Amino acid sequence: MKRIIICLLGAVSGLVAVPAAAQQSSMQFGGLMFSHDLMLAEDFASLSRPANFGTARAMALGGAFTSLGADMSAMSINPAGLGMYRRSEISLTPMLSVAQGETANTLPWQGNNRTRFSFANVGAALNIFESSSGSLVSMTLGVGLNRVADFNTRYSYSSESVYDAASGQTVPTLADVFSQQLTYHGIFPNQDGALGYDYVPYFWPAILGYNGFMTSQAGDQMVPDMIGHNASAIHSVDVANSGSINEFQIALGANINNILYVGATLGIQSVHKKTGITYQEQYLYDGAPVDRDGTPLASKLDYASLYQQTVLDGSGLNFKIGAIVRPVAGLRLGVAYHTPTFYSLDRTYAADIESSISNAANTSREINTDRTPVLSDDGPNSWEFVSPSRLLFGASYTFGTFAIVSVDYERDWYNGIRVKNVPDGQPGFIIQPEEYKLEFKNNFCATNAVRAGLELKPLPVLALRVGGGYTSSMLKDKSLYFNRPVATESHYLTAGIGFTLSRTTVLDLAYQYAVDSYSKYQLFFSMDADAGQPVTWSGFYDTSITRHYIALTLGFRF
Repeated sequence: MKRIIICLLGAVSGLVAVPAAAQQSSMQFGGLMFSHDLMLAEDFASLSRPANFGTARAMALGGAFTSLGADMSAMSINPAGLGMYRRSEISLTPMLSVAQGETANTLPWQGNNRTRFSFANVGAALNIFESSSGSLVSMTLGVGLNRVADFNTRYSYSSESVYDAASGQTVPTLADVFSQQLTYHGIFPNQDGALGYDYVPYFWPAILGYNGFMTSQAGDQMVPDMIGHNASAIHSVDVANSGSINEFQIALGANINNILYVGATLGIQSVHKKTGITYQEQYLYDGAPVDRDGTPLASKLDYASLYQQTVLDGSGLNFKIGAIVRPVAGLRLGVAYHTPTFYSLDRTYAADIESSISNAANTSREINTDRTPVLSDDGPNSWEFVSPSRLLFGASYTFGTFAIVSVDYERDWYNGIRVKNVPDGQPGFIIQPEEYKLEFKNNFCATNAVRAGLELKPLPVLALRVGGGYTSSMLKDKSLYFNRPVATESHYLTAGIGFTLSRTTVLDLAYQYAVDSYSKYQLFFSMDADAGQPVTWSGFYDTSITRHYIALTLGFRF
């Protein structure tokens, strides 16, 4: 199946190459309703964002664990921490997550919450070597499964564009942009009025729009002739994401003279992400629907509901190394390096539409449905890329058995993301790895993350913990990215409590409150690229996601 470029490097999607004779001006089409038939640069970047998951103790300390150890989270953060184990341990960390979406200046539609039960961490640390003489004091083998990303979010809202009778200006609709897109590219139904899906998938949503009566042919152009000139429009959006990235880890840590600890982890990741995007336009009238000349419409479109779904499945591979040194009693300094994760991803895309038509008197109604084929990017047509490398530094100080203070700094190079393979065997697909590389180098930057945690032990069997963290934006200029919300800054606060139930059993509880900010985005737009002027646009929307996590770790030491 042929593909075609629908991404303008620098963030605007929808610039498509057409024959010179057909070009009068370069039109761009984009927004949240476009470009889901392929992966944009921001999609690769979003898959690369790590989450602060692990054991409840590590989460409660804000993930500031680069210089700490004797915890299953060491395999994910700094494997040198495995060398601090003196005994073997098995632990299990179930987690409850609640994500809440909010979009400014809109009304709720379907729902904004997504709740999920999962496991943040499962692991075993086995003390495989101990010596009372020699420099090598002990070695610990770690095997575990850690959640490194959580995609379970949902945001849903409605907004209204109200027709102004005084100015006579029509309200912006997705039907307008679909009409412009099909006209600009010379895509029209055949003599029987049929318009199929033998075009590149970029055009499938607009073709669905035609088959759902959002637009019709009128001479040499497509027009939304079943939507009155005097229509107001309610724009309703529901974006539901599900899935996660889990990492299976095999790690080894060593203790040298109780001063230097070193370790390494091999991480094998499993990726699953499903995204469903519903967009509905409902058309309302103050009086009878009429065309531009004031002639009443014989039939009118009541609403059109477009649904698009993508499913991503794949695997990743990375390597982590680290060291922790104890120069003086109580002080620990840690450093860790995480190689880029190499991902190989299969992807599917499909869409469908439902619409309702009624006559002017509202005495009859017809429901119409249509769906696209399924576009599959798999095998040699799969997507491959490498995520940013990560460098972590940490320092902690232990005040006897009473308290621990820990601070981490992390730098991730998002400008170093590289796309290694795009679906091949599809003539006309213009975005190549070199073009993605140019976009990442020009528009993305390294992020800086700071994490801190404090643990107090008022009693030998009781630990109280607090922490927090902040991560800067991966975008040099977030105003460039308005096709879909792209995560920028994030911050979180954590708290927890730990109990030593016996000499061999510990129980830890953690709570994390996290807020992710996103770039503002449009639902749809068309633009005259030569003039640099918008033709039709939805306006900007501002969505944020708040997450609540509760994790419980039960550990057994032997």
